Amino acid sequence: MPKVYKSQLIELVVPANSGARRFQFQDQPYLRGKKITSIEILNAGDVNASPTGNAVITDTQMQKSYLTLYLDDVNNRQNVGEWIQLVPFSILHRIQNSSTNPFVRQMFDLQSQVVYWEKCYINVSSSLGNTTDISYLIQVYFKD
Repeated sequence: MPKVYKSQLIELVVPANSGARRFQFQDQPYLRGKKITSIEILNAGDVNASPTGNAVITDTQMQKSYLTLYLDDVNNRQNVGEWIQLVPFSILHRIQNSSTNPFVRQMFDLQSQVVYWEKCYINVSSSLGNTTDISYLIQVYFKD
């Protein structure tokens, strides 16, 4: 089990009937300048609703979602960019819900990197097909 120092849940809301295939994060003031150690995602099999009451992405929606992070370079902290691109959500999910639900046993670890959330985004391989607002939930673990 990883050590948890501090954490923050990020919710990215996808509007109803959105045909978009890319969803940008907003700035996360609480995480600004923090050294991120790991991240994981949650889906509808993990929680019933988001903190705002929205439905959470389904297993099917999770499997066509990809995360791109804009962060500092571990070899040169002054150098920033999209160093982590198109990470499949299925390798960010660590809760086993059913025999068909993809999961991994360990969290997706970062090297205490600073993430610039307002430049990060989620891509989907095809429309999510949601008729109501739905939410992506990402749990972020960090140190000061």
